Amino acid sequence: MAASGSVTVQTKARPGTAWRVLLAMFMGALWPLAFAPFDYAFLAFVLLAGLFLVSAHARSARAAAGMGYAFGFAAFAAGTYWIAITLHNFAHMSWVLAGALVALLAAYCAIYPALALGLAQRFFPGATRWLALPVLWVLAEWARARFATGFPWLATGYTQTHGFLGGLAPWLGQYGVGLATASVAVAAAWAWTRRRDARALWTATSIVLLIFALALFAGTVRFTHPQGTALKFRLLQGNIPISEKWNPKRIDAILTRYARLIAASPPGTQLIALPETAFPIFQTEIPGLIAHLQDWSAQHHATLIIGIPEASHGKYYNAAMEIRGHEPMRWYRKQHLVPFGEYIPFPTILGPIVHDFLPGLGSFTPGDGSSVLPVDGQKAGMSICYEESFSRDVRKGVVEGANFLLNISDYAWYGHSIASAQSLQMAAMQARQEQKPDLRATNTGITAVIAPNGRVLASLPQFVEAGLDGVVQPMAGTTPYGRFGSRPFLALSFAILALAWWRRRPSS
Repeated sequence: MAASGSVTVQTKARPGTAWRVLLAMFMGALWPLAFAPFDYAFLAFVLLAGLFLVSAHARSARAAAGMGYAFGFAAFAAGTYWIAITLHNFAHMSWVLAGALVALLAAYCAIYPALALGLAQRFFPGATRWLALPVLWVLAEWARARFATGFPWLATGYTQTHGFLGGLAPWLGQYGVGLATASVAVAAAWAWTRRRDARALWTATSIVLLIFALALFAGTVRFTHPQGTALKFRLLQGNIPISEKWNPKRIDAILTRYARLIAASPPGTQLIALPETAFPIFQTEIPGLIAHLQDWSAQHHATLIIGIPEASHGKYYNAAMEIRGHEPMRWYRKQHLVPFGEYIPFPTILGPIVHDFLPGLGSFTPGDGSSVLPVDGQKAGMSICYEESFSRDVRKGVVEGANFLLNISDYAWYGHSIASAQSLQMAAMQARQEQKPDLRATNTGITAVIAPNGRVLASLPQFVEAGLDGVVQPMAGTTPYGRFGSRPFLALSFAILALAWWRRRPSS
C-alpha cells in the first residue's frame, strides 16, 4: 500500500547572485571594446542589454547594485589602464602601486552604475523598472562627469559618435545619445524576457525602430551655417618625448624644432596651433624668441596659438598664448585642471604626499577668463587637454560666440595606449553636439581636423614630427545643445522617471 503525503516538486534553480556578479564583471571588461580605437559600437547595446537582464531580476537592491559595481569596476579598470603608464614611467611608481591606484579610480567610478541598478531595483518594481533603468543609467553617467571634478570617460553616448543615434547629439548632447542607446538595450532585454509573447516582441521592435527613426531624422537638421571665408591652418605635432620635454638641457632643441615647423608653414596660412606646453618654459624667459615670432606673425599675417605655461602675479597657469603680430598677446588659461597632475585637492593634507611622487606638479591655478581667442575675424573656442572631454567646458566657448573649436593637448604621458583614440572620439562628439569644426594640435597625436558632423577629415600618424595643413570653414549658429546644455536631457529624464514612479505597482 503506497503511503500518501507530501509531493516533492522539482523546480529549476535560479542562477545565484555570485554567478550574476561574475557575468556582470565579464561584460564590464568588454565595455571598452565599444569605444575607440576598437569601435565595436554594437557591443554597447549587447552588453547593456545583458547587464540590465541579469540585474532586473536580482533578489534585492543590494544584489543589483553589486552587479552594477562589478560591471563598472571591470569597465574602468580595463578602459583606463593607461593611467598606470604615467604613474609608472613618470611618477616612478612600481607597476603594483600604479595598478592599485587605477583600481582605486575604478572602484570610485563603479559607484555610479551600482547606484543606477540599485535604485532601479529598490524603487521601481515590475514593469516600471524597465522604464527607469536607462534613465538612471545615464543620469549616473551625467553625475559622474560632475562630482569630484568629474570623470566622463567611457560614457555610453560616446559609443555612438559616428552612428545613427549620434544624430541626437545636437539636440540632447551625448547624454541624450546615451539615453537612446540604453533605451534600445532595455527594449532588447525586455523582449528577451517576453520572447514567447508576439505582442511584446512587436512592441519592443517598434520602440527600437522609433528611436532609430527619430535619431536619423534629428541628424539631418542643420542648426549652423558657414560664416565668412575658410581659414587656412597648420596644426603642429612636435613629437617630443616627455622625458625630454621637461629636461632643461633640451629646451633649446625643442624651441628650435617648433620654430622650424612654424617657418615651414605654407604661404597664406592664417592660423598655426602648437600643442599643450609646446614651449615648456615661461614666456618671460625667452623674450628673444617671442619677439622673433611676433615679427614673423606680422610679416606673414598669421596668428600663432602656442601651448605654454604662464606665470602671472605669483600664480601659474597651463595656458595658450596667442601672438598676432605686434598686438598685445592674448591668453587662454586652462579652467578645468587635472587633479593630482595639475593641482592638488586638499593641498595641506595631500600636498606633501603627492610631491614625493610628482615633484613640481600640482601647482597650476585654474583660469577664469574668456574661453575664446580671436583668429582673423573668427573666434576659436579653446580647450586644453582633457577639457575637451567635458561637454560643458567646450560649450563655454560656443556660448561666447566661437564658430570653430580648437584643442591643444599632450597625450605623450600615456605612451602607445588607447588614451589618444578615446580622446579623439570624445572630441568628435563635441564637434557633432555643437555642429562646429574642431581642430586638434597634439604633441604625439592624434592631431586631427574634425567636421561639424563628427567625421575625422584628416589626421597625422601618431609619434611623428609633422604639420597638418588644411582649411576649416567656421560655422555660425547654435544647436539646441549649445543653447541649453544638458537641461533638455535632464527634463526628459526626470519626466520619464516621474512617469515610471506614477505607474509603480507592487511586483507580483
